[in-house]
Amino acid sequence: MAHSCESLSEGNPLDAIETAHRIHADICDVLEAIADGLPDDVDCRLAINALDSLRFELPLHHIDEEEGLFPLLEKRAQPKDNIADVLNRLAKEHAVDESFAEELDDSLEVLSQGGKVDNPDMVGYMLRGFFENYRRHLHWENTLVLPLARKRLRKKDLRRLREILAANRSLHSWTRWHEDTAH
Repeated sequence: MAHSCESLSEGNPLDAIETAHRIHADICDVLEAIADGLPDDVDCRLAINALDSLRFELPLHHIDEEEGLFPLLEKRAQPKDNIADVLNRLAKEHAVDESFAEELDDSLEVLSQGGKVDNPDMVGYMLRGFFENYRRHLHWENTLVLPLARKRLRKKDLRRLREILAANRSLHSWTRWHEDTAH
């Protein structure tokens, strides 16, 4: 899967976050295809893509939102927007989603190598639990957070968000390279 914010030097960083949401919706579709294919019809390439996305793309995006978008939006939101509780809930869901993704890691690793999981019913149940919750999460971000951000954030906020996303990608690339070379 491509990274969601490959070109940040231009344009609105909210578009990059929206693109990340589309990529994450695609990840959910991949996880659903894997769940549907269990136990004997799983494309290992799908499992490789899902594994990579859950290990790297998902946590990176959560950092983008929690360190960039959410604080900037909370700073600019008006009291009538009533967004602080929503942002806090979404940040908590990020932690749950990442923990859930870690629980799927071993099974996706086995599937990515063309192997069979020991308990396909349980793995299918876990995959479905993850992608159903994550689709709902994306819906809330797309219908509440992004429209409000487009309305409230100023040009200097968008510049700052662009800087944060770019810095996260630099750190992410170094960390990922370091992890890859350590193996």
